Formats: sequence, C-alpha cells, structure tokens
Amino acid sequence: MSAQETQVLKLDAQAGRQLSDRLQRAGYMFKNAPHAWFQARGENVSVTHYKSGKLVVQGKALALWCERFLGQGAVSVSKPGPEKIRGAHLGSDEAGKGDSFGPLVVCGVAVPEEQLAVLKSMGVGDSKAIADGRIRLLADQIRKHCPYREIFLEPEEYNHEWKAAGDNLNTLLVKLHVDVLTKLERETGIQQAVVDRFAAKEPVRQKLGLLNSAWKVLEVPRAESYMAVGAASILARDRFLEAMERASETWAVDFPLGSGAPVAPAVRRFLEIHGPDSLPKVCKMHFRNIQKIVEKGLWS
Repeated sequence: MSAQETQVLKLDAQAGRQLSDRLQRAGYMFKNAPHAWFQARGENVSVTHYKSGKLVVQGKALALWCERFLGQGAVSVSKPGPEKIRGAHLGSDEAGKGDSFGPLVVCGVAVPEEQLAVLKSMGVGDSKAIADGRIRLLADQIRKHCPYREIFLEPEEYNHEWKAAGDNLNTLLVKLHVDVLTKLERETGIQQAVVDRFAAKEPVRQKLGLLNSAWKVLEVPRAESYMAVGAASILARDRFLEAMERASETWAVDFPLGSGAPVAPAVRRFLEIHGPDSLPKVCKMHFRNIQKIVEKGLWS
C-alpha cells in the first residue's frame, strides 16, 4: 500500500484555472478555503491552489496524478519544513525516561539573545555526546547564565504520576514539559520554544497553543542543536547523574544506567538486601524488565 504524500508546487493563475476545469470534469468536489482560489477533493486526493501561486496536493501516488492533471504546468518546490526559531528562546528536555533505576528529570532553560554566543562558546550541545565529568562543569555555568526550571520525580513519585497519567509516559512528559516552559515564559516573557520531540503528533506544541495562541513552538527530533534545548539536556542529565550517585550510596547498591543486561543483577542485589516493598523507591515499576523479575520472584 502506497504511503500518503504531499507535493508543493508553483502554479500561475492561468494554469490554476485550467487545472480547476480538469478537476471539475473528473468529478472532484470543490469548496472554498482561506486565501485560496479553490480547494478540491476526489480520488483520495486533496488539491488546494492558493492565491500566492502555491499548489498543495495531498494523497497517494502523486507522481501519476501530477502527470495526468498538470503535465508541465507546475514547478515543484521544496516541501516546507518547520519554521526556524531565531534569537531568544526557551528549550526543554528530559533525562531518565529510558532508565530502569532513578528519577525522571525534565528541565527547561531560557536563553536570552545575548547568551546564545556564550553558550555556544562553552560547547553546549546534546548531553549524550558530552562526557559525564564535563556535564557537571557545563551545568554549573548554564545555571549562572540562564533562567531555568527543573522538575524532579523520584521513582516513587514517578510511579504515582505515571499511573495518574493513564499509564502513559508521553502524557506525563507533555504535562512536565508544558509546566517548565510556561513557568519560564511567565518569568522571562519569551514565547518561542524548542522541544526535543518524543511523540509524532507534537503534543507539547499543541498543548501550548491551546493555552496561548501567541506561542511559537518548534517540536523536532535531535533539537539539541538549539542552545536552549542543549542546555536543558545538560541540566537534566546533571540532575539525573547526581540522583543515581546518591541512590547508590543510600541503598548500598551500584545502580546501572539504562535498561540493559546489568539491571537484573542490580535488582536482585537490591531485593536481597531491602526486599520487594522498597523496590518502587528506586525503580520505574512499569518497565518490562522490572516486571519480569518481580513476577518471577527471581531474588529468592
């Protein structure tokens, strides 16, 4: 089955009238659309010809559709990508969402325009590409130069909030990202933000838009190239690493990062010392690897 496609083309007014005639003869249904000469639907294809000269065609097998209805009458242009964010902006990112042990940390950072070059010169970027020792140094500097907000959910609180969010991590993440960004907006007045995307439908952008239509939000994968997201990534990672060190000392167990093979021996070690009632204080209980150990009673 062919995938849904979008074609964006340039079409002058005369060619647009000719296309309209062809579509009418083909039985397409027409209706008005804002800022458009026409919008037509038929054969599982939607066609909108804007007064700017832009023609947007959405459907399947569009190469054949264009050959049939347009011939040489239109010029392809690049499909528009998300609008860039420039100047002062907010950014948010999280740490710990894929780790069996430890907290979930969501951080937001506001970067005024005059601080953009400062953060860039410091080497701010994706925390996953920065050594843990340098994370600590950068985090201290970021907190000195930029307003920030942090939400820190210890495992026990995380487990409760995950349940309250309908057993849905993305729902919880939307709530936390929106929280840090709206607080920073009230503090700084900055209403453009970049979010490291974690869900295809861009839920943070949608939620912020419902709260205030003045928001300009870019929600994209690998958003750490924006200084505020890179800074938020570093702060979240810093807090997460601190918490993991503290937990290992408190519980006398070396808690591994991530959710790989070292997790099971660490869980068994923890259960041998502290028993199953304490496990929700250090683990994200809905993770499948944790559930498997608990269900099978592998510590006994």
